[in-house]
Amino acid sequence: MSDRVNGLEGMRGIAAFWVYTHHFMLIFYPVFYFGQHTWLNHILNPDLAVSWFFVHSGFVLAWKSRNLSGKEYNKNILDQSLRRYFRLLPPVLFTILATYLVMKAGLTYNVEYAKIVQSNWLGQYLKFDPNFFEAIKQSFYGVYFNFKSSTTYDPNLWTIGYELISSYLLFGALALFGRGKKSLWLFLILALVVSPWKGVMCFMIGAFLTRLPEHKAHPFFIGFLTSAGFYLSDLSGSHSAYARSIGAGFLMYALLQSPRVRNFLATKYIHLLGDISYSLYALHFLLLASLTSYLGLIWQGHLELHLIGIIYLISTLVLVTISYFAWKWIDRPGIMLSKKFSSSLLSYNQVLENNRHTQTE
Repeated sequence: MSDRVNGLEGMRGIAAFWVYTHHFMLIFYPVFYFGQHTWLNHILNPDLAVSWFFVHSGFVLAWKSRNLSGKEYNKNILDQSLRRYFRLLPPVLFTILATYLVMKAGLTYNVEYAKIVQSNWLGQYLKFDPNFFEAIKQSFYGVYFNFKSSTTYDPNLWTIGYELISSYLLFGALALFGRGKKSLWLFLILALVVSPWKGVMCFMIGAFLTRLPEHKAHPFFIGFLTSAGFYLSDLSGSHSAYARSIGAGFLMYALLQSPRVRNFLATKYIHLLGDISYSLYALHFLLLASLTSYLGLIWQGHLELHLIGIIYLISTLVLVTISYFAWKWIDRPGIMLSKKFSSSLLSYNQVLENNRHTQTE
């Protein structure tokens, strides 16, 4: 099933949009999440979207190495290790500096609007005086290794620290025992042992799925795992994160076994949503704290359903537009720079090895 990655970017875009919509509803329609629980809550659980992000990341990072061996396998792991931090950095840096500038201009209204709509979630962020050096520190270090909700410029970025840490733990696992198809059982055992800490379990589940032999699952089995995945994602209790990670793995497997769904997700505009998903995910709180909260204030949008719809439409159009240009001018060039950085170091290392080989002859 050589094409099975097809469509996953589109699903990532839908998941990012799903998180944005959840946060919008926390402001304007919190009863959806805190009122009576229905079957729809199982499907629209934002924590499931985040768990799916982590499974997807583990899958993508382990995917190419599945058919490699020897020096090519080692080179792939090293290449991804060198690129990972610099691949994640540009949208983080851009989002934090943009938030800093908006705060300095006095254009954040989330705290003021949170008092009106009585949203503890919206009002707990951006309550500090913006500081340029703190913004730079968070961009290069704090987001990944010392995230603090009380002083963060973007509460959504807690996942990026998980992404970085879990990525390097996965690279270590791939380097130690990731070669060959039989490694899938080691990834599965490791996933069940490490627990959901820092998203590691989801990353290992993603890697496990890349090592599965090619096969075609029965439609009934796919449907069962899809239902089970949504059900597990919304369980409560001390093991809820554990169950949600397994549920996200079930849903990823079901998607991999559903080529028609993936072909739909690979269509032009859904794929584009996947392209801009990282920027959309990173930037959407800034939009909610500024434009969305401002429109809510001046229109008293929370009082009328049609006003909520208008604010959602305006916010979404602005967010998608900004995210597109952030992807085009920040995220995509950042990906290319990370590749050049890795390529330069690997080329330099190859030159050193060649020189040592020549000296020993």
